[in-house]
Amino acid sequence: MRVRAWAFVAALLIALGAFEPFYLRVYRFDRARTRAMLIALPYRKSPSLRPFLQEISKRTDRTDAIAIFAPLRHWEDGYEYVFGHASYVLAGRPVIPLMDMQSRVHPENLAEAKYVAAYGGEPSVPGFVPVWRGDGGVLLQRKR
Repeated sequence: MRVRAWAFVAALLIALGAFEPFYLRVYRFDRARTRAMLIALPYRKSPSLRPFLQEISKRTDRTDAIAIFAPLRHWEDGYEYVFGHASYVLAGRPVIPLMDMQSRVHPENLAEAKYVAAYGGEPSVPGFVPVWRGDGGVLLQRKR
């Protein structure tokens, strides 16, 4: 019987030692502030990207093909970041890359696009005209 009592005491001490105060604090979180922080977290490298992409989403239809431009020379230097987030925020729309994973530029992909979302710059793209400018960049539309 003594062994059982000691086993119970040991289990109780282990449980008390493993308890984390966070388990109680989680119920006192400011939900709105935490939600905003978690939404902004993936965009910490470029905070203006999300509002820019949200504006592009508002100004285009779900069937519009959108080419993504960013003034970056290499896929790993940030184009992948911009294109990946654009694919997420503009989900449902055809999102067209203008650069591949080997950092080769593909201007021929513009033939498929109705719009060019240019983040971080304002490129001169033949056949496209600016239709909206924001803090993060510009939206270009194919001339009619």
